[in-house]
Amino acid sequence: MSDALAARGEAIHKALLAMESECAENDLFPLGYMIPQVELVLENADYDPEDVVAEDFDATFEEWMQHAFAQDSMSVDDRERIAELWAEARKRAQTTVGA
Repeated sequence: MSDALAARGEAIHKALLAMESECAENDLFPLGYMIPQVELVLENADYDPEDVVAEDFDATFEEWMQHAFAQDSMSVDDRERIAELWAEARKRAQTTVGA
């Protein structure tokens, strides 16, 4: 049985790690912030693998990040840069898995 949510999370995680390895110094913080959040979402997600699609990871991650931003009092500039990098990671992950 395939777990689309976990597969998407892993693809996003790999994309973020690749982006971190080639990024400018000013993107180290936002990427370093997002990478462990992906792992936390995967560890804490409560779902039935038969009832999810890959896009459910994206929605769950985005909701998780909104809570993390509020809890960490993330600046508007950091939130905006994270949103830009998140869009890039989603694109890269789609090309990787062909989703």
